[in-house]
Amino acid sequence: MYLVCRADINECSKKNGDCQHVCFNSPGSYRCSCYNGYNLTEDNKTCEDIDECAESPGICGEAECKNLLSSYECVCDTGYYYDDIEKVCRDVNECEQNFCEQTCVNSQGSYTCHCNGRGGVKLSSNMNTCEDILPCVNFAAAKSIKSLYLGRMFSGTPVIRLRFKRKQPTRLVAEFDFRTFDPEGILFFAGGHRDSTWIVLALRNGRLELQLKYNGIGRVTSSGPLLNHGMWQTISVEEMGRNLVIKVNKDAVMKIAVSGDLFTFDRGLYQLNLTVGGVPFKTKDLVQPVSTIDSHMQILNPRLDGCMRAWNWLNGEDLTIQETVRLNNKMQCFSVAGRGSFYPGNGFAVFNLSYGRCFIFHFLICSLLLFAVQFVALAVKNTVVGRVAVTVCDDQEHLVDISISKGQILLTVDGSEGQSELNNTLLEENLSVLDEYLQSSVKTYVGGLSDVPVTSTPVTAFYHGCMTVKVDNQALDLDEALYKSSDITSHSCPPIETGQ
Repeated sequence: MYLVCRADINECSKKNGDCQHVCFNSPGSYRCSCYNGYNLTEDNKTCEDIDECAESPGICGEAECKNLLSSYECVCDTGYYYDDIEKVCRDVNECEQNFCEQTCVNSQGSYTCHCNGRGGVKLSSNMNTCEDILPCVNFAAAKSIKSLYLGRMFSGTPVIRLRFKRKQPTRLVAEFDFRTFDPEGILFFAGGHRDSTWIVLALRNGRLELQLKYNGIGRVTSSGPLLNHGMWQTISVEEMGRNLVIKVNKDAVMKIAVSGDLFTFDRGLYQLNLTVGGVPFKTKDLVQPVSTIDSHMQILNPRLDGCMRAWNWLNGEDLTIQETVRLNNKMQCFSVAGRGSFYPGNGFAVFNLSYGRCFIFHFLICSLLLFAVQFVALAVKNTVVGRVAVTVCDDQEHLVDISISKGQILLTVDGSEGQSELNNTLLEENLSVLDEYLQSSVKTYVGGLSDVPVTSTPVTAFYHGCMTVKVDNQALDLDEALYKSSDITSHSCPPIETGQ
């Protein structure tokens, strides 16, 4: 008797043949198989993941191989993407993705956003967008419409020009209230043209100086008390017979004999030019001309950070001046002012200075435009080499010292020494760059920078506040700068508002 097996049993139909992944039936048998990325174990039923990273070292090239279930992944550091053809990691240019509100700078594996501080904005805490820079203190910078600011024109040209014409002989009578902390500069000019008869009333070393030119002969005389103490005083100049009399607070401080009249007769009229805050010709044509060749020759700087009020030229015959001043805020003085230079948050001053290998900067500051974390930072080019965490956003004065010598730099604020941001090697490299620049005269910017790329320095915002600067214990007089923004006052600063 014979038994015949006519039908195959499909082992896969019951519990998948106990196969973990795939079961293949065959006549009289079956077999298990695994999905891609798995190997069949010794029991021929279960599957285990293939670790491609271990079995094929170098499968990802320079990237890191990360094993996955049934697969693997080639991973690059943040800021890079994997090139699966050349098996290398390439930099992601985040700037193409418009992450930054303003300027974006791509770097290997990263990027940085920059905001234009000269436009009054800074980088916000999310490091991508920009936000307004807000002063941490407010100044009582209100101005008086009844005052005339003499320092508005950094060029030294007059702020007011008047021309008087009379049918009858007329004598000069001028009186005004005056206030300044500035030791030097021109108050006013009266007379004809450069080669005729004229006088210039000025300050030098804080005292009145009178320059005269009569009949082609020049003279200079100086007398009286110190006037650059910031208090109001009344000054008058008057032709009295053949004398010029200058008074301070009604007391005569000069009486000079002269041999002519300031009004000159021309075309049937007696005429006088009067300019305030400067002269109508080049300062080199003053009695004591400006010269840098003769070291014994004194230099009169025409720029004067001073304030006039209650002026009276020729018995009040200048009615248009008050209206002109009233309509122009920049021609007005601070209602209240103290010593120091005021930087309003725009503009800068620039000097051409020679330092040598060792020098000390002293900054006496009243307030700063600061970020949420307050600090004073010192940078060489675009690298911060030191910083000091401080609390300077108040109504107090603070002393910032920067001492630089070969191979060493020290930053202190109110005696607290700053921390270096660099190791010794990087610090030496940056100081060598600085030392190279300091071997010749260097343009030194105070209060801000010129139109440099925002990426070239850690901070581009203009300084806002009062500041006095000394280099090697010599004060920098902003009137002596190569250039100064007209919005910066060189010798006067408004007080901080009370009640903050």
